[in-house]
Amino acid sequence: MRVAASVAIAGLIVLGASGCEFITPQDTTQINQVADGMNATVGSVGIRNALMFTANGTEASLVTSLVNSGSAPQTVSMQYTSTSGPTTQQLTVPANGLLSVRPGGDQTVTLSNIQAKAGSLFPIYFTSGSASTTVNVPVLDASLPGYQTLTPTPTPVAIPTGTPAPTPTGTSGGTPAPVDSATPAAG
Repeated sequence: MRVAASVAIAGLIVLGASGCEFITPQDTTQINQVADGMNATVGSVGIRNALMFTANGTEASLVTSLVNSGSAPQTVSMQYTSTSGPTTQQLTVPANGLLSVRPGGDQTVTLSNIQAKAGSLFPIYFTSGSASTTVNVPVLDASLPGYQTLTPTPTPVAIPTGTPAPTPTGTSGGTPAPVDSATPAAG
């Protein structure tokens, strides 16, 4: 009788301890995004870790990777609202390939005339073929380490070329002015 009771108690302990696995959800069955940016898919093109970096809130660099799993190149259109209205930019992602979009990457995309403060989300409407999706892209500034080179670079200002300005040559007579070589008075 004692042996039967011991076996029954051991069976209940094993059943109770293993029953938690049936009730509690497993963390390994859920995939969590471990990046700062947003992911999305439009047709055969994956948008991976999309972020925007701004220094002034009116101009921002888009930083993302576009991954084409299709056997043909895909054109991806990105539409956003600027202060002058809807603005569209297009990129072509190679077949079975990756396109790195960032300053210094395969392509550089600068969103101009926008209102996007650091810490906000900025909607960009992505289209490829007949598929489309809107991605609310996080806007960051360059204050974190590793992000300093990701804000848009200022547009160089063109300096008009023409007749160079005259350079000063000393006195008007063409000879240099005499230097006073008097010795200081003893005091």
